[in-house]
Amino acid sequence: MIATIAWMMLLPTLTTSVDVHAADWPYWRGPNMDGTTAVTGLPDDWNPNGGDGSNLLWKRDDIGSFCTPVTMNGRLYTIQRNLPDTEREGEKVVCLDAVTGETIWENSYNVWLSDVPGERVGWTSVVCDQESGNVYVLGACDLFLCINGTTGETVWQVPLHEQFGMISTYGGRTNFPIVHEDLVIISGIIVNWGEYAKPNHRLLAMDKLTGEFVWFSGTKDLPYDTTYSAPSLVTIDGQRQLILGTGDGQVWGIQPRTGKQLWHYALSRRGLFAAPLVVGDRVFCSHNEENVGDAANTMGAVAALKVSGTGDQTKAVELWKRLEVVCGFSEPVLIDGRLYLVDDRCKMWVFDAETGDAIVEQEKFADSRQKSALLYADGKIYVTTENGRWAILKPTKEGYEVLNDGRMRNTTFIASPIVSDGRLYFQSTNTLYCVSNESAKQTSLNMADQYGKETPLANDTKIAQVQIIPAEALVGPGESIQYKVNVFNAIGQKLETPDNVSFRVVGTGASVSGNKLTASADATHTGVEVIAEVAGASGSARVRIVPPLPWKFTFDGLSDPPLSWVGARYRHIIREVDGSPALTKITTIPLGARSRAWMGPSELSEYTISADVRGAKTLERLPDIGLTAQGYVLDLMGETQKLQIRTWASSEERTSETVDFPWKEDQWYRMKFRVDLDSEGPARVALLRGKVWPRDQEEPKEWTVTVRDESPNLSGSPGLYGNARVSELYLDNIEVVANSDDE
Repeated sequence: MIATIAWMMLLPTLTTSVDVHAADWPYWRGPNMDGTTAVTGLPDDWNPNGGDGSNLLWKRDDIGSFCTPVTMNGRLYTIQRNLPDTEREGEKVVCLDAVTGETIWENSYNVWLSDVPGERVGWTSVVCDQESGNVYVLGACDLFLCINGTTGETVWQVPLHEQFGMISTYGGRTNFPIVHEDLVIISGIIVNWGEYAKPNHRLLAMDKLTGEFVWFSGTKDLPYDTTYSAPSLVTIDGQRQLILGTGDGQVWGIQPRTGKQLWHYALSRRGLFAAPLVVGDRVFCSHNEENVGDAANTMGAVAALKVSGTGDQTKAVELWKRLEVVCGFSEPVLIDGRLYLVDDRCKMWVFDAETGDAIVEQEKFADSRQKSALLYADGKIYVTTENGRWAILKPTKEGYEVLNDGRMRNTTFIASPIVSDGRLYFQSTNTLYCVSNESAKQTSLNMADQYGKETPLANDTKIAQVQIIPAEALVGPGESIQYKVNVFNAIGQKLETPDNVSFRVVGTGASVSGNKLTASADATHTGVEVIAEVAGASGSARVRIVPPLPWKFTFDGLSDPPLSWVGARYRHIIREVDGSPALTKITTIPLGARSRAWMGPSELSEYTISADVRGAKTLERLPDIGLTAQGYVLDLMGETQKLQIRTWASSEERTSETVDFPWKEDQWYRMKFRVDLDSEGPARVALLRGKVWPRDQEEPKEWTVTVRDESPNLSGSPGLYGNARVSELYLDNIEVVANSDDE
C-alpha cells in the first residue's frame, strides 16, 4: 500500500512550462473568468447549416454535450459520453484541433457506482493549466483526472467518491475544477469520515503535478443540494481569494493556497448553480430558489456584494438585492457599469451595477428556457438557449438590440459559447460549431496574470497559518508518512518554513518522530489527526489506517461504525438486533436515505465481500441492501423483490444483470459478492458473481446471479450501499477476503 496516495494511478508528468502562443480560453468563462475577452472582427450572424457567407468554419455532428469547451495551444477539449447505450458505455475527454475540428486524441474511462444519467455527462468542464500543459476533469462519478494535454495520457487520477465520499448523484451535478499556481482545486458535497462525516460542500486542493492532497476545507454542514457552480480567482485589497457558490445556498470567499474561510453570504435556502460573477471587488450572484430571511416567501434574487478587508477582517457587504429575479442557471456579464442577466425563462434583465436599478426588466428576446452563460466579445453579447435558439445582441443606451437570431431543431444548448483565437465555438447537446470571420483578431492572455496584484510579501512575514502535506492520507499498519510543512501569513501568502516545527498525534494508532508519522503495527480501521505547531500557529492533517485483507467486522463493543470508513458515520449507527450489535442504516436523517460507504483503498482488486443482512418493513416497503466490490454493487432490492449486479445504475445498457429474488422482512440473509479478473486476448474481463441465502441455511454451491463485464473496473474499494428511505436495514458479520481458487 502506497502511504500517501494509495488510491491514485501516477504516471510521469510534464514539468516544463508550455508557451502560450494562442488566445486561449483555458477556463469555462475564459481567462478573465467573467465571460469577456478582448477581440475584434467577430461575426454578428451565422448559419449552422453552412454555405456561402455562413461564417461556419466547421461543425462536428458527432460531438455534443452539456460541457462548455475550453482551449489551449490550438487544441479544444470537451467532455463526452463514450459508446452511449452500449455495454461499454462510459465517459471521455476529447481533444480536437481547434482550427480544423479533427480529433487528436480521446481519453475514455468508466463511470461506476453513480446514479448520473448518461445524458447528463459533462455538467462540468475541463480546465487547462497553461504552465504545465495538463488538463483536469471531474468525471460524472467523481473520478478526478489529470491528463497530459498533448498526448492524452492520464498522469494521475483519484476516485473522489470512494476516497472522500463525494456525492455523484442528483442528476449529474458535478463542480468545476480550477488551477491556482501549483494547486488544482475541486469541490463537491462530501460525506467523509470522522468529524467530517456529515454532508458538507467541501473543497479539496491537490498538487497539480502529483495529485498529493494539500488542503481540505469546508463550508456549512447539511447543504440542501449538490451544485455545479464554478469558482473564480481574484485579488481584493491585496489578498488572493477563491469565490464560489455552494450547496448550502451561500457564496463563500476562501484563500486558495490554504483553504481558510474568509467570508460567506447567505443568498438562498438551497444550493447555488449559477457561478457568481466577480469583477474587481464586486461579486454579482443570483439564484432561483427560496430566499432567506424576511424574503423567504419569495423565489429568486440577484444581489451585488462589495468585498473588502484581509485575513479575519475580510467581509462581504450587500450593496443591493433585487428579489423575484428567478435566475438560477445562466451567468451574467458586466458591460460599461451595467449587469446583463438572462433569467431561467430566457428574459433579459439589465441592472445598473452600482445601484441595482433596473434598466430593462424581464424582456423576452429569444426563447423560453435558459441555462448557458452569456459571452461578451467584440461589442456583442452571444446567447444560446435551452430551446436551441441563438441570438447576437448589441448593448445600447436603452439596453440592447437584437442583431440576429435563429433556431436549431432537435437540439439544446446547455454549454456556454466561447471564443478562442478569434473563433467562436457553440456546443449543443449533439453538435459542435466553429464560427468566425477571417478578420477576427483576439488578444492572447495568460490566465494567471488576470488575478490581480497582491500585497508585497515583505509587508507581513508573521506566521499565522500552518499547512501539513499530505492533508489526507491512507496507510497500513507499520507504514509511515514523511510530512512537509508550509507556513503562511494572515492573507495566505507562503513564507519560509522554520526548522523548529513540532508534531503531535491526536488519537491512538500512530506515533510521530520529527516529521515522520508511523502507524502502529496493531492499528486497524481507525484514524488519527496530526498537529504541527510553529511560532504559536498550528495546522492539522488526518490519516486513515486500514490493514491489508482479510477484514471482519462484527460490531461487538463498538458504539459507532469503524472510524476509517468513509460515508458510514452519521448515516449509520450501532444498534442491538436479535441480541447482537448490528450496523443500522437509519431513515431519520435528512437527504441520507440512499447512500454508500467505503471501507478502504481503491487499488484493491479481486476480492469477495460477504455480510449478514436484514430489512425491516414499514408502510409495506422494504429497503434496498447492497454490497460493493471493485466498482460494482450486488443489490438486494426490496421494492421489486429482485437481486441485481450493476456498476452504473442509470445506464440501462451498461453491464448489469437482474434476477427475481423474493425475500422477507425481519429475516437474516447472507449476501456474498465476488469479483475476478480474467484475460481475454489483450483485454481483461471482470467476472461478477453474487448469491443470497437464508443465514440459518447452508450456503448454496451455485451463484444466484453472474455477469461478465468486458469494460471492467480494474480495482475499487469494498463498501456498502443502502436505500433506507422508509425502512431501516441492518448488517452484521461483514467480511472481505482476497479471492482464492477454492471457489
